[in-house]
Amino acid sequence: MTESRFNPAKPFAVTAICIIGLINAIQILNVLLSPMVKQLGAFYPLYFGTSALISLACIIGLWLLRRWAALTYILVLLGNQAVLLSMGLWEPTALVVPIVIIGVILRHFKQLRD
Repeated sequence: MTESRFNPAKPFAVTAICIIGLINAIQILNVLLSPMVKQLGAFYPLYFGTSALISLACIIGLWLLRRWAALTYILVLLGNQAVLLSMGLWEPTALVVPIVIIGVILRHFKQLRD
């Protein structure tokens, strides 16, 4: 086996997703500490806190080029859209970043490892 199989080159787009995802997860955690979130009830802070932690785990997995991380991250992105819709906070522009991220992940999916 070649060394490149164990240490594949990380596509720039995957690196960019990891950076964007890290910033997004930090923003979510920051929002969870704001007084505004207490007005939403107990479920939403718990959901978005869990979502941010799962996203951070997925970002680490994506950095390591793992397929499980890509699939889980896609599910989290879609789940967040559904929760925003149920809260009445969803708007079409909320789809822009998730669609770009999902597109990049799917484009580079063959380069990810099991």
